[in-house]
Amino acid sequence: MLNVIKRTGDILLSEGIFLIIIGAIMLYLSQSTTIILAFLLSIGLSFIGIYRIINSIIARKEIASPFLSIMSGLLLLVIGLYLVFHPLFNTLVLTVAAALYFLLESISSFSTAVTVKGFKQIFWVALFTGIVQLLLSIIILIGLPYSALWFVGMLVGINFIFAGIKNISDYSYLKQLLSKAC
Repeated sequence: MLNVIKRTGDILLSEGIFLIIIGAIMLYLSQSTTIILAFLLSIGLSFIGIYRIINSIIARKEIASPFLSIMSGLLLLVIGLYLVFHPLFNTLVLTVAAALYFLLESISSFSTAVTVKGFKQIFWVALFTGIVQLLLSIIILIGLPYSALWFVGMLVGINFIFAGIKNISDYSYLKQLLSKAC
């Protein structure tokens, strides 16, 4: 059992270091990362469209409305192919979607702050989170169209770095547990 925990810890440590390195590279090359991710998303939409078309044709007798399913697949395919050939537009769409997401999350955080006003610690955390989310959405929207070139890559890079830090902290915790167990 201890060997399994030690191997898991070693995996967490190496994965954490790897994620931090990849995240730092993504941050440094945030424009390239954004365009690559947008391209991969559009390729994925194209493949999902092709799959849906083929699946709708094969299972047309089992599907309630095969025509609509085929049309949905064609729409995904057309959108995916359009975005493949217009990656900058794709990055703009992704960035606007992220800004709107942060805006909606800020409204939700402010609502939570108002709801839990009696619990001071939760209130301040929710209020602070709402303010940060609102500021993020404003910064992104004001920076358009230029923020579309780097924003998604920056977000993914930061996410990878924090995931790596979490894995390394999990490794540290497992190491402490192992030293207490032995």
